[in-house]
Amino acid sequence: MKFDAYHPALNLLFFVVVIAAAIAWTHPVFVGIAYVCAFAYSVRLNGLKALIFNLALMVFIVTWGLWYATNTHFGVTNLGETIYGNSYTLESLVYGMVQGVQIATVIMWMSCVFLLFTADKVVYLLGKVSPRLSLMLAVALRAVPVIKDRAGRIAMAQCGIGRGPGQGGLLFRAKNVVRRTSVLISWSIERFVETSDSMKSRGSLLKKRTAYSLYRFDARDRALVITMAALIMLMLVAMVFNQTYILYDPQIIFNRITPQSFVFYGAYAVFCLLPLLLQTVGEARFKALARKA
Repeated sequence: MKFDAYHPALNLLFFVVVIAAAIAWTHPVFVGIAYVCAFAYSVRLNGLKALIFNLALMVFIVTWGLWYATNTHFGVTNLGETIYGNSYTLESLVYGMVQGVQIATVIMWMSCVFLLFTADKVVYLLGKVSPRLSLMLAVALRAVPVIKDRAGRIAMAQCGIGRGPGQGGLLFRAKNVVRRTSVLISWSIERFVETSDSMKSRGSLLKKRTAYSLYRFDARDRALVITMAALIMLMLVAMVFNQTYILYDPQIIFNRITPQSFVFYGAYAVFCLLPLLLQTVGEARFKALARKA
């Protein structure tokens, strides 16, 4: 069972927590856990393309760390001077690298968000807050591919009479662009008027209107939300005991690592790996059932 098959509210909760933690927590252990988990899950979802992109982000991390260390001056452990005579320290270099990893982690998590959150999930989540807003968003999302398709049809029709893109001189092309845009706007306005009349006839402006959806909060969703809540509680306890915070200026200072610290590290790692674990276990079960069949 893939993670996107669970209730959209749980998908939203997960990504809100992991992105917020990736931004707020600067402890190297937590930063490293988030980076590894985001790297693995993005590659699992997007394949080779994500692997190449994530490797390119490593270059960004190193570049950002070096740029930050040579342009931001704090710390007591001097490592040398730049060609401009500015000193750079170990503390600024480490903090720059941590910042680079945080930025890369957020980017990788967002790549997963864009893949998992389809238009129907966004409309469903907004529909729970405001059905009218959900309806307007659904119309807007539907309008984008329709307008794109109509623009292509207009350009094809204009090509048949010698007024398509790339035909004629510069001034002639500019006039044709204006003409095609005018046709597209007129056509789009007409469609929006028809859509508005259709929605009114179906009671879109009635009070207490609800939004239809195919999503249902079932037993597996309840089990997952209980697991997520328990892990989030452990993560909040880690924040209370300052296990997620580290001081970089003027020197690197953090709380002593205790056996309880590894409990917090494990809870955060399990939480970040939940989507990957659920997908891996679900696919393994499906293959086992397929072999039995």
